[in-house]
Amino acid sequence: MIITIGQANDPTNDATLPWPAGRRQIDAGTVTIDRASSEDSGRCTAVNYDPLVLPSGIEPSDDPLLSARSAAYERSFTLRAEEKHEKPPSAVTAAGVQAGGKCMTPQARLPRLRPAA
Repeated sequence: MIITIGQANDPTNDATLPWPAGRRQIDAGTVTIDRASSEDSGRCTAVNYDPLVLPSGIEPSDDPLLSARSAAYERSFTLRAEEKHEKPPSAVTAAGVQAGGKCMTPQARLPRLRPAA
């Protein structure tokens, strides 16, 4: 993971604008995923990622995407919570993970669509 250190005049309100070349970069290490598991028995089903929930000392930028993502993720979490009791089994299986993701359940091969309201 490479962290780029911005400067005071770098744009922070538009994620599509790259910062100028030559900014200081720090190699923060390597993120390694060493296993995957089904969400069916996982502990992450009741977690809502919100880019605006930040630890003390960290403040959000003025990028409007953060507010949009926060609202979208909150809505997604609410919908998932409502479906908790009717959720079909995960398409991720232990056999599929061991096969490197090449083995999918029949449900995973078909797109899951909802009728329009």
